[in-house]
Amino acid sequence: MKCADLYTERDAHNLKVFNVWCIAAALAFAGSTMAMSPKFLDLRGSLAVLIVAVTIALLCGTIVVFLRFIREADELLRKIQLDALGAAFGAGTVFMLGYRLCERLGAPRLDVDDAFVVMMLIWSLAQYLGHRRYSGGEVEA
Repeated sequence: MKCADLYTERDAHNLKVFNVWCIAAALAFAGSTMAMSPKFLDLRGSLAVLIVAVTIALLCGTIVVFLRFIREADELLRKIQLDALGAAFGAGTVFMLGYRLCERLGAPRLDVDDAFVVMMLIWSLAQYLGHRRYSGGEVEA
């Protein structure tokens, strides 16, 4: 399958920009988490607040860049992305509510980040399936 066949030149550029923002935000989140962890640097005070503010700014910037990617995408790519986001939102909702009930039955507590991981995995899988569906589904040898 060639996913690239579904991207215009503008779509490919916007996707690259979005990916760079995602990587920067993910690294900032991981760095912030480690910087404030008692096991690592255990930062507190003004420096910790600055690190958190920069991380949140990068996360917000990522949303802005993604919205531009969606707004400028052609109809097919927009459909694939929005279908994938819908599947991810639904799966995340079921996971969060369902697992909360499981916790009440005695399952170990999970962090809020765990639902995010489920959503990202479903979003990625749904994008793959959407690209496969609309590119003809052929798999190259």
